Parts: sequence; structure tokens; C-alpha cells
Amino acid sequence: MEILEKLRKPSYLLLGIAGAITAVHFTLLEQEGDQNLISVSLLIWLTAASLLWDKHQENNLKLESNLPSTVLGIILIIIALLRSISTSGYHFFLCPVIFAIGLVLVTAGFKGFRFYKNELVVFCLFLLYPVIIRFLGMINMEKWTAIFSTFMLYILGFQPYREGVSIILPTGRVEVLATCAGIDIVTLMVICSILLFFIVPLKTNQKILCLILAPITGFLVNCVRIGLLTFFVSQSAHDAFEYWHGEDGSLAFAMISVILFGIFCWFSYIRPLTLESQD
Repeated sequence: MEILEKLRKPSYLLLGIAGAITAVHFTLLEQEGDQNLISVSLLIWLTAASLLWDKHQENNLKLESNLPSTVLGIILIIIALLRSISTSGYHFFLCPVIFAIGLVLVTAGFKGFRFYKNELVVFCLFLLYPVIIRFLGMINMEKWTAIFSTFMLYILGFQPYREGVSIILPTGRVEVLATCAGIDIVTLMVICSILLFFIVPLKTNQKILCLILAPITGFLVNCVRIGLLTFFVSQSAHDAFEYWHGEDGSLAFAMISVILFGIFCWFSYIRPLTLESQD
């Protein structure tokens, strides 16, 4: 009976709708199999949930909608759900934004766009994701990755040389293609740095530093991965090459990038704020 009473409350009903939408999104993502997009999606949804939880803790959730906004919000949610019937019809970047706008309209009406602006901006990062991917594809990331990976191997005592996007050692060579250029990792790091702004209060110069440092961290970590792959090829370690060249190996290096950036942010920004609050 207690559960039924809670379900009658608008807040719990909306929570159930949001949970169902989240489940649909990640189910379709799992079918798609894009590990980097799954990681980005997880970070975006968790950040939005954190912002909403803070509002809930402050008893500051706005639940004041009207009939026109509710009808429009339900229509938007239904449209996105209809597109989710098949993976090919679901737009992984646009549909989450439609879901978010629909929920805001159902929850707080048109005034909710101002009240939930941070949450909406967080979901709009789904639209930024393909823009960053396309931009990085235009600046010849393959060549830059090959240059820095070759330099790393050189300072480690190897004798590499480069021909275009190929890294060559005396006993093997690796060609850096678009899928290995670190575009996914750099994009993930850019999104991570922006999401940090909504969780930790940073000054303008600190935000700029994060926006620069995060993609550089992802780029350099991926260069280490390419250098490692080149070494495996030169040693005829085919099993090791296949693993670290595959999705699992790429995801591991992406997580290393996130962890390194997280350690920097913890000691530079988060820990000082924690110590100040304790004082």
C-alpha cells in the first residue's frame, strides 16, 4: 500500500518515467555496441541525476505544469519512444535531448526551461558529441597521433621513423587510421571537462585550463597506446596487439585518461574546496 501511495505522487511518477527512458536509452546503446558513446552517455545521465538530486535535497524541485505544456511534453516523449522501437530509428544524440525537454515540460511547464537550465545544457552535450567528432576528423588527428607516438618511442630508446601515418620499427610497422587516432578518447575528455563545471564551482581560468588539459591528456594517453601497439607488432605479440587494439583495450586507455584527469581535478580543485568547507 505504501508503494501505491508513493506512485500516486507526481514526483515518483516522473521518476519512474525518467528511469524507463534511461533504460530504453542504454538498452539501445548496448545493442549499438559503441563503448565510448556508452561511457559519455553514462557520465551525462549521472551528472543530470546529481543536479536533480541536489535540488531534491534542498526541497527545490519544481512541479508546476499546465495542460498545454504537459500535452506538448507527452507528445515529445512519445515521438522519441516511437523512434526507439528500432535501433536504426533511434537518434542517440537527438532523442535524449527530446526526452529531457519533454520531461521538463511535463514537470514544470515552459517556466521549467529556466529552472532546469543546467540539466538541459547537460543533455545538450549529446548534440555537441558528433560536432567534436567531426571537428577532430577535419584536423588530421591520424598524422598528429603518428608524430607524437613516434617521438615517444624515440625518447624511450627505440629507433622509429615515420612515413605519413605509418610508424615503423626495424621489425614491424603500424598504420594509424582514423579509428586509432584517439578521436573518441579526446571527445570523451572534452565532455568530461565540461561536465565538471556543473559539479564543481570553478573560476573562468580554471575552466579554460580544464578544457585544454582534458583533451591533451586523452590525446597523449592514446599516443602511448599507439606506441605500445607498435612495440607489440615489432615483437610479433599478435594476441597482445589484438587485445589492446580492440574495444576493450581502447576503453581501458579511455578510463586511464579519465582517472588521470580526475586525479588532477581532485588535488587541484575538489580537495581544497573540501578542506575549506571543513574549516
